[in-house]
Amino acid sequence: MIGIIITVLVILLVVAGILGFAFLQYRRILREAKNYERGLKMVPLYIHIPPISDDHEANGRDERDVTEEVLSQAQVMYNIIASTATKGFKSRVYGQRHVSFEVVAHEGLVHYYVVVPVVMVSVITQAVAAAYPSARLEEVSERNIFNPAGKMSGTIGGEFTLKKNFAYPIATFQESKRDAARAMLNALSAAGKEDGIGIQILIRPAYTGWAKRAVSTAESIKKNKGVKTGLAGAVNLNGIMEALWKPPETAEKKPEDKQLSSLEQGLVESIEEKTRYPGYETMIRVVASSNTAGKSQAMLGSVVSAFSLFDSASNNGFKFTVSKNIEEFVTAYIFRFFPQEVNTNILNTVELATLFHLPDQGSIPTSQVTRQATKQVDGPTRILDEGFLLGVNEFRGTKKPIRLGNNDRRRHTYIIGQTGTGKSKLLENLAFQDMMDGKGFAFIDPHGDSAEELLGMVPKERVEDVIYFSPGDMEMPIGLNLFEFETQDQQDFLIQESISMIYKLYDPGHTGIVGPRFESWFRNAALTVMSDPNGSSFLDVQQVFIDQAFADEKLKYVTNRIVLDFWNKEMAQTSESAKGEMLGWFASKFGAFLGNDMLRNIIGQSKSGFDLREIMDNKKILLVNLSKGKVGELNSQLLGMIFVMKFQAAAMGRANILESERVDFSLYVDEFQNFATESFATILSEARKYRLSLVLANQFMTQLTDQIRESILGNIGTVISGRIGITDAEILVKKFTPTFDAEDLTRLPNFQTIASVMINDVPSAAFSMTLVPPLGQSNPQLRDALKKLSAAKYGRPRAEAERDIFARLGAGDAARKEKMDALKKAQADRMAGLQNTSANGVTTNRPAAASPTASGGSFLDEWLAKRQQIAAKPAATTTPAPNPAFGPTTGTAPAPQPLKPVETPKPVMNPFVENKPTPDSKPVVPVKKAPREEPQQQFEEAPQEIIDMNKLHIREPSQNSGDEVHVKLR
Repeated sequence: MIGIIITVLVILLVVAGILGFAFLQYRRILREAKNYERGLKMVPLYIHIPPISDDHEANGRDERDVTEEVLSQAQVMYNIIASTATKGFKSRVYGQRHVSFEVVAHEGLVHYYVVVPVVMVSVITQAVAAAYPSARLEEVSERNIFNPAGKMSGTIGGEFTLKKNFAYPIATFQESKRDAARAMLNALSAAGKEDGIGIQILIRPAYTGWAKRAVSTAESIKKNKGVKTGLAGAVNLNGIMEALWKPPETAEKKPEDKQLSSLEQGLVESIEEKTRYPGYETMIRVVASSNTAGKSQAMLGSVVSAFSLFDSASNNGFKFTVSKNIEEFVTAYIFRFFPQEVNTNILNTVELATLFHLPDQGSIPTSQVTRQATKQVDGPTRILDEGFLLGVNEFRGTKKPIRLGNNDRRRHTYIIGQTGTGKSKLLENLAFQDMMDGKGFAFIDPHGDSAEELLGMVPKERVEDVIYFSPGDMEMPIGLNLFEFETQDQQDFLIQESISMIYKLYDPGHTGIVGPRFESWFRNAALTVMSDPNGSSFLDVQQVFIDQAFADEKLKYVTNRIVLDFWNKEMAQTSESAKGEMLGWFASKFGAFLGNDMLRNIIGQSKSGFDLREIMDNKKILLVNLSKGKVGELNSQLLGMIFVMKFQAAAMGRANILESERVDFSLYVDEFQNFATESFATILSEARKYRLSLVLANQFMTQLTDQIRESILGNIGTVISGRIGITDAEILVKKFTPTFDAEDLTRLPNFQTIASVMINDVPSAAFSMTLVPPLGQSNPQLRDALKKLSAAKYGRPRAEAERDIFARLGAGDAARKEKMDALKKAQADRMAGLQNTSANGVTTNRPAAASPTASGGSFLDEWLAKRQQIAAKPAATTTPAPNPAFGPTTGTAPAPQPLKPVETPKPVMNPFVENKPTPDSKPVVPVKKAPREEPQQQFEEAPQEIIDMNKLHIREPSQNSGDEVHVKLR
């Protein structure tokens, strides 16, 4: 009976063994098939290393402490991945899924990858983001690192395994206080552009009992049973076999454990420390490929040497085994095979963090390691479905459009970035959206390219709304009159802005080149010419100083007592040298405008070709091409400032209508620092109420004055920054802290921005934003047609414009000619009278004194009487106030020049020289002089010659003044 039982038991054991063996074989086949399947379904994710701004700052701390802080970040990632371990029947049959962390040198650069099963992409992405918030994962295609020239003969590889039992840890950063992976990066940087090196670290959660086996090894050391390696160190096979045959012994008192040495005590503590962290079954492969086997072996040797830094003298380390079957090895590398039976290399999270982590700048020994230029930050959660499309926020694989509402646009938009970063294209996209939405806008472009691109994008239904202003079209100039105004407030604003404009052009540093005296002269001259109801221009200011007759024509319309006092009192007391100096200043500065045909024919016209207020109210499109290459930098700057100040004046003119009736209008200004005067801060604060939205762009904040810069940071709601310089970054970073720092702003790639956007009147936190590609496509044929149409509608032929300008500026010549004609006629009449007297035989030695009531009257009395009759002919009833700037103040009158003598019985005395006694008692005619506040030098005696009236300049007194006539001999 006992034999039967034993036989049955043996049979059962044999059957169980056979079944167990069959199950293991079947499971091995299933796992191998699953291994292929999992290899095919893995997704490579490229790890964009966080930017430099994310690096830990030392702040005076020990470098080793910083290194430990950096490497410990990776522990968070591995702890999260450990939670992905599955349980149940499937996991026992197929085993755990594995993840591959890889460092690859290819094409001269070093890249970091994580390759994961499809079902684990989300989990791994979250794990990496938790450890490295600024790291970005991007799904990419497989990278082929194998050199096609070297083929298999130029490829070599192998595997790293632990030297001792997995219970013993390798050297970690906690022990060495250094980043051993730095040497590994050095080895990878040795690869050339045609070479490839790959380090593949496959991990999966370790089986449940690994920690108990490690503790068992520690207990063995405590009991002085020796330090075993391999499987025998973890499982005592001899003891198991002995227990099967030897009967159990009675329990005896165990002797006390032997006192451990310091070395043994350290081993025990390190093993116990290792079991406190999650463990991973690990497989490490290294492959090198080049055009020759020798170079591949050299590169592989560098990597193997770098791994020696992970060896611990008293604990564990790695040993490398070169693969003998390179084709099979390469296949396993490509498909990332990780057999379930390979489970003797177990590393915990601390060891893995030491082996693979994302480096900071202090751990990167070479520039071949690529990093993100800047971090990606999630955009606002409250995004608008409608509005102005600014760009796209991309964060951890999720993209969302960033839009700006109409009401938020009224808080203005500021765009800054170096050349080539995408500012102009962003402006074009924004203007294109306004164009397609039927909104009105003006686009001032100092480069010209954007204006031309937009002109070719105009939809057919808006063709009639377009005004294209290009100073380069000299045959059909479009007028732009700075001195057009509707109200007194606009007049004062335009004059003050004109002064600011001249400061910006000629004295931006306020060093005294312009000064208060020029301001006073310019303001009074501008008020004088702007009093003319027939219109005036900016160029008339100089003419009023250099042409007395022109000034007289303008003074007829002046009613401002302050302006009249300026001409009659202040200028009368100004010395000739001061006048000459200031007039020279005016001539030198305004001469640049008058002498430029293109500029003169634009700003010299008395009527503008279009009304900016009408453009704003009727939603028209104004494209201003101020290309510096075609127009010139000074001209471009001047015209741009005129446009900006006139738009500001037009916007403020909307105060006469209700706010609800004001139509939204946008003004785009590229490189606006060239056109911004000191009052620009005012428009930023007040334009919103007039529904004028500003979109401003420039390259440097240092180009702006402190006042405008502070106004931008304080009043502009939406700020978008591309890559900028370090000086600007230190200023602008205040708008984006604490999310971004100055380093982020200086490392942005092209078309990548950092933005803070106004959403429902509340500025959002700073976030990263990518600019979108061009939204429209320009049509060259449409562009050329619209240029011709706009010139025909709003321009004037060059000849016509020049004729009107010169006619207006030459108005003084016409008045002067009229005077001279009258003088010549009076002279002719006088000569005739003298000849008649001589014919009658009447001669006198001394003419009668000049008296307005004398019956006969003097020549001067007769001339004044005739002059009054001529002055009474114009429609105007008032005579202009005199301009003392052009009258004599001090000095001796020049000697009169004689004409050809007239045949008379006796020579006629000079009636324009003051009567003074002479030695020979020759009579002269006295002439009353205008009273002066300062003593005047008397004229010397003149020779008794006939006066040439063509060389005589007489200034009329005002009808309302008591001044006597002024006589000046040329």
